[in-house]
Amino acid sequence: MPEFGEWNGLFEGVDVTGMRWAWLSGLSRHPALDVRVRLAPLMPYMAMDGRHPPEVVEAAVACPDWRVRRYWVENQRGMSLAQWERLIRDEPSLDWQRTFMAHHTGQHAPRPTAEWFARRAADPDPRVRLRTLWFRGRPGEVAVALAADPDPQVRREVCLHAWHEAGEAGRAALLADPDPQVREAAREMAEDEPPLSSAEFAALDAEDRLDELAERGAEEELLRHLAVHPDPGLRRYAARAQLDPELLAALAADPEEDVRAEIVREDVPDAVRDRAAQGLPPDRKFWHLKWVEDLHDDPAAMRRLATSASVPVRRSVARARTLPPDILALLARDPDSGVRTAITAHNEAAPPELLLEAARTWHHHEEVLRHPNFPSDRLRAAWADDPEPTVRRLALHAADCTPELVERLADDPDRLVHAPAAADPRLPAAALRRLLETAGSDVSAGFETDGLRRALTRNPALPVPVLIGLLRDRGQAQAAAANPAIPAAVALRMIDLAAAARE
Repeated sequence: MPEFGEWNGLFEGVDVTGMRWAWLSGLSRHPALDVRVRLAPLMPYMAMDGRHPPEVVEAAVACPDWRVRRYWVENQRGMSLAQWERLIRDEPSLDWQRTFMAHHTGQHAPRPTAEWFARRAADPDPRVRLRTLWFRGRPGEVAVALAADPDPQVRREVCLHAWHEAGEAGRAALLADPDPQVREAAREMAEDEPPLSSAEFAALDAEDRLDELAERGAEEELLRHLAVHPDPGLRRYAARAQLDPELLAALAADPEEDVRAEIVREDVPDAVRDRAAQGLPPDRKFWHLKWVEDLHDDPAAMRRLATSASVPVRRSVARARTLPPDILALLARDPDSGVRTAITAHNEAAPPELLLEAARTWHHHEEVLRHPNFPSDRLRAAWADDPEPTVRRLALHAADCTPELVERLADDPDRLVHAPAAADPRLPAAALRRLLETAGSDVSAGFETDGLRRALTRNPALPVPVLIGLLRDRGQAQAAAANPAIPAAVALRMIDLAAAARE
């Protein structure tokens, strides 16, 4: 066994069975990059934990286990186009798995350029050409070209993902394709029933109408009828279509929020979209608009949309990682708090004032404190007397914070304050021992004491023998494994043992 000095006691006779997940889960927050890189293929849940460094993402997307890649496809956002390509490069042969990957790629991957599509569609590897069909913004000529691809699997994928874009000649060729699987896929697409007519709609029972519309679509005449229908669910369906300007304007003033929300999209004129958004609750999920995010690299579009009367549009503009300085300054003064929050959470040049406001109000403020623009010099130890716990905890980060103040805050009645203080390495050793004894002996005190105990367990000032004992305790191992004082070499050895163990 390798020599780990005073840490050797951690591994002597240890049975990792039962603690495997606890060790891996706790170590997923380790400060050492090589530890998190090693963990990425083993802990797919890491995909849910914000954005990761490129090296961590690379380790995850290179994992041969499709289940790991699936979890990152589902949960990790903000990955580059190149990372998405690597993530799906070994797509499985099973149809449902390939369909799953294609769906999430189309929903969440960045929109490629026309040049990117052209290069990939001409790639000598048929798997690369096939995956071209999964991405958003695909030019029509790419679908037409791939409908005549020499590989039958690519042609079949055209039937599934780009049937209408393949053109009349392309569809006819696919229906007569020499490969039976391609012909079958083409027939299934061609046999789709025509759009629902007004007469057919009238003959349906009310409870079957939306299902039939979802299956077949609606003729233009029926859409005009649905746009003024007394049933708000049917008006909402109509609002998703490209309608006459008069009907769109009427739906933009609809009394139902769900109907108006469907008008907040790219193909609707700005004035109509802004009218539809007026009065909609600012916390509706629809405010995260993908079509706006696709324009983040277009300064002219950002300038136009940043002045929109639509809160969801401005919030989506504010999610850009970079913005022209004048637009950033404008949105930083936006009356909607969600716009300012989006800047704080996403923009690389977020103004110090917004970052300080977020630190004083957000419950989870760790990312804000790590932002390079955060004004650390404006934090004061005197804030420890503030009535708001979100402000009191900031005193821990002030330049004039003392060990005595850390101990005082560790006794604060609010968990938002005493938990980070208990994990602070400046906490005096005597206070650390006192709090450990108190938290360890009071097993009936509930959530607050449990939170304090976990925070103390993560304190890097814990003596190594104490920390080793916690890491060998099944009930304490997860919190202890999150202690940043664990050397990287020890953490990697723990990962190796956990990876080899089975519950």
